[in-house]
Amino acid sequence: MAETLRNIIYQSIRDDITYGRLSPGERLLENQLAEQFKASRSPIREALRQLEAEGLITFDTRKGISISKLSVREVDEIFNLRCLLESHAARISAEKVTEEQVRYLRDLHSKLKRAATNSDLKSWIQNNILFHDFFSENCGNGNLHKILTSLKRRVYLYHYIIINIPGNFKTYIDHHQEILRACEKKDGKLAEKYMKIHIDKVKNILVGYLNKFPAF
Repeated sequence: MAETLRNIIYQSIRDDITYGRLSPGERLLENQLAEQFKASRSPIREALRQLEAEGLITFDTRKGISISKLSVREVDEIFNLRCLLESHAARISAEKVTEEQVRYLRDLHSKLKRAATNSDLKSWIQNNILFHDFFSENCGNGNLHKILTSLKRRVYLYHYIIINIPGNFKTYIDHHQEILRACEKKDGKLAEKYMKIHIDKVKNILVGYLNKFPAF
């Protein structure tokens, strides 16, 4: 029961971070969390330790617990690494993709287009994560998958900011369409090319925004 409660608390806070209900730099108070979840301090602290291990929250002896806030340099470095590793994963996955997997990617792409049309930001984030995770999960390199998962977790809190920067949905969809077409052709080099273009574009949009609004 305690393990289940810990997972509920962990997932709830993680979702609040991912979907923009908690912002970078915002403080978390244990007593408020205890009241919110009707829980003792033990499962709350266990959930917070897991979130800290994933880089989503930060403990400071003076300021207490807060949602992690990355510097612009850190964001740039993480996305540069993602660009290298995820494009490599896209190349390998595209070269050995099955028809069933292509159908899965088409379905995700359709859901992303629908989410963009309906301004359904939660659906966009959920399906965008699944779309990108597909390549690291299916490239056949377990260490690459672990590293990418760790890197992506560190920028989960910026997903909501990225999609709230106006005027970019069409660009993201167009990039995904090209990656999907490369998979349909089993063209690894093309998949690698467009994954690099896509992640580099997302990075530039986010870094530009963070430079303009340093409070985030």
